[in-house]
Amino acid sequence: MDTAHSMIASEGDGWDDADPTEALDVEQAWQEAYPIHYPSAHRGAVARYHRRTDTVLLARMGAIVTCIELMDRPWSERIYIRNQVSEQ
Repeated sequence: MDTAHSMIASEGDGWDDADPTEALDVEQAWQEAYPIHYPSAHRGAVARYHRRTDTVLLARMGAIVTCIELMDRPWSERIYIRNQVSEQ
């Protein structure tokens, strides 16, 4: 999967990693993430939830286009996403 950024830093980029001194490879995060239904995804975007960073990753046409911190979303949306992965 192509990415606009091969690494996302923990600090300042919305990446709530356990170790803020490390950067997490976005492609690695995508592979670790769980496929989810994300109602806000548009134009054929595919969504995955990365539990360790509590982040929703959106990809379109084979490229990751955005990362969304789940804590920045409404409570109902956070519950909806987390319930999908707790069932897996």
